[in-house]
Amino acid sequence: MVLLQDPPSSKGFLPSFEGFKSFAPPIARPRVAYYISLNFLRKFTVLPSFPPKTDNFMTLDVFTPQACFGTNSPCFTIGNAYARSLPPFLHSVPPESSLLEFNHPYLVAGDVNIHNPATDPLRLLTSKEERESAPYVDRASDKGFPLLNTPGVYSRFPFSGAYRPSAIDLAFANPHMTTAFHSWDASSLPSTGSDHAPILTTFRPPPHPARNPDHGGKKPTGQASRTN
Repeated sequence: MVLLQDPPSSKGFLPSFEGFKSFAPPIARPRVAYYISLNFLRKFTVLPSFPPKTDNFMTLDVFTPQACFGTNSPCFTIGNAYARSLPPFLHSVPPESSLLEFNHPYLVAGDVNIHNPATDPLRLLTSKEERESAPYVDRASDKGFPLLNTPGVYSRFPFSGAYRPSAIDLAFANPHMTTAFHSWDASSLPSTGSDHAPILTTFRPPPHPARNPDHGGKKPTGQASRTN
C-alpha cells in the first residue's frame, strides 16, 4: 500500500503502474493518492472515502476476512494527508480532520508540513513554527496517537541549499493500531527523484494476539506497509 502526497497527474489522471490500482479524490488535481497492489485487492475489500471539505485528505477502509492487528475488528483505516500551509498559521488539513477517532485500528500519514521538537529535537523553532505545530501535537496527545517517526531522522531534503533538511512527513497511529507497529524507516527505499525520502512503515500482528470469540477463536492477522 503506497501513499503519495502531491502526486503527478494530467487532466485528472494519475500515472498507472503495473500490478497496482490507484485511488484518489475525483478532481482534476488530486493532492493525495493511494496505489494498492492488485494482489492485496484480491484478498481484501477496500473502500475510499473523500471528506467534503478538503481535497488534501482522504481515507481508505480495509475490510479483512477476520480480525486484524491483534484486535477484534475486521476493519482498519489508513488516512493520507497533504497539509499545505495556509496563512495565517493554518493548514489545508487541520488536526481534527486527520487525527480522527475510530474504534478500530487507524493510521494517518503524510506531508504534515510542521516543525516540532518531537520529530526534530535539534531544530531551533520560531514562534510561528511553534504555533503551527502545537495543535497537531496537542490533539495527538489528547487522543492517544503516538508519533511513529524516529526523532531526528529527516524526511525532506530540499534541492536548494537555502533550506535545511527537515522532518515534516509524519505518521500517527491510534491505540488500536499502535500495538502492531513494527518499524518506521526513511533510509531503506531508493530515491524517487523527489525532495522527500520514501518512507516504509510496517505493521505486524502482536506476537500473542487475544482470542476473538466473534471469529471462532482464530488468531487475528494482518500486515500493512506504507511508503511516502
